Amino acid sequence: MSALELALAAAALLIGATGTFSPCGLSAIDTIGPTGHTGGRRITAAACATFLPGAVAGGLITFGSLAVLGDLLHGAGGRAAYVAGAAIALFAAILELRGTRIVPQIRRQLPEHWRRVMPMPLAAALYGVLLGLGFTTFVLSFGVWALAGVSFALGSPAVGLAIGVAFGVGRAIPVLALAPIVDGPFATRCTQLMAERPGLYRGFRLGDAAALALAAAIMASTATAGADRLEVEGGADPSADLRGLAFQLPDQSGVLRAGGDSTSLPGTDPAIGARYVAVIDGGERVALFRRTSLRRVDTVYAPGADAVAVSKGWLAYRTRRNGNDRIAARRIRGGNVGEPRGLAKASGPAQLGQPDLRKDLLVFAKATRDRNLIVTRKLGRRSGTVVVGSGSAALSNPSVRGGKVLYVRARRERQGHQSIAVPDLRQRLMLTSIHGRGRGHTLYSLGGNAVLWSTALTAKRAYVTILRGGQERIVSVAR
Repeated sequence: MSALELALAAAALLIGATGTFSPCGLSAIDTIGPTGHTGGRRITAAACATFLPGAVAGGLITFGSLAVLGDLLHGAGGRAAYVAGAAIALFAAILELRGTRIVPQIRRQLPEHWRRVMPMPLAAALYGVLLGLGFTTFVLSFGVWALAGVSFALGSPAVGLAIGVAFGVGRAIPVLALAPIVDGPFATRCTQLMAERPGLYRGFRLGDAAALALAAAIMASTATAGADRLEVEGGADPSADLRGLAFQLPDQSGVLRAGGDSTSLPGTDPAIGARYVAVIDGGERVALFRRTSLRRVDTVYAPGADAVAVSKGWLAYRTRRNGNDRIAARRIRGGNVGEPRGLAKASGPAQLGQPDLRKDLLVFAKATRDRNLIVTRKLGRRSGTVVVGSGSAALSNPSVRGGKVLYVRARRERQGHQSIAVPDLRQRLMLTSIHGRGRGHTLYSLGGNAVLWSTALTAKRAYVTILRGGQERIVSVAR
């Protein structure tokens, strides 16, 4: 989990627990406890076992649904989303700090009669769902409203999942701790203090305020980090690591920039990796050079090559001939480049995107008539792994570093039998895990008549080419 997800989960846990001070929370303790029914402690244990998943389910329904809705309406993350989320959390923190009366208030209690008309474990599960939903009973913290707003604003299903689970667990913990011993002196004293000492409730609200303020600070810093930095005006197709940046000028000549110095490269579409620089030489050959001296290591025949990637031990390239796309890789050993190994192919209208390499891990995009994919493949193995796929969005231009994949996501429209990425407000530069855990989160978004194009990824920054009105530029954002 990211620092933001952990902070929001911690806030949700505490805010959920604060709800125990409501009449519904105290009622749940008494109802589930041994004195609330005729089944004794055995039924109480069964009721506790169903109450927890019910509360978690309720939290997921509320906050997970709001996050998914936000994703569908405006996309996940982005600078504006983090600013909005930070503002919501900070405003709620101020209200909690001031002890402001909760408005709007939902004056609804748990349906007490359920325990008499259905088995107690089932009634307890449904009680848990109602409490986990957050808005079906008394609201005891502005944090509930804030978490809902943040879930929608960020539009990240992962954030909605973290908030929903933590909120449900927070609502359940006090009930599960006190219900089995509600007839004992300790639980009796706890419930008395909760009902009779307003200062205790006030302390929980101050804790809510602190947790929300921390989450707001993290969202604000994320929004600031998301500001773009111009790297190259009039450049495209970046390839980067912590030691330098390679790119292509409008006349298609390659440039290597390192330590403040720029060096012209003898070819087009340059790529850097470890000790090597690779370029395309005339569209028929791929040339490999030593990075520091630009001494030629080897040249391989690759007719139709238009994109290249290189690492310490591998050289990969894409070729396009007669409407067919192919990606091949060659092993680099002792300064010698081996024979090509076919890795992927596609025939029109399907297409393969340009490859990127990190050590022996290759990543590329594949677009078909019905589906777009970002695929990783461990070189030396026969099959690849789909990192992310979509039938409604264009996925393109991936880069890989440090267990993460950077790619461009855009809305897709159909024109006849062709799918095209349409410039609009939903173009997003996304960062996700190589293990395929969802679409990831937004680092940068752009709309209007601009197009997000080729990317590069380092341990600290994400690079992307922006095409606008015939002009090219490379910008970067913190990852």
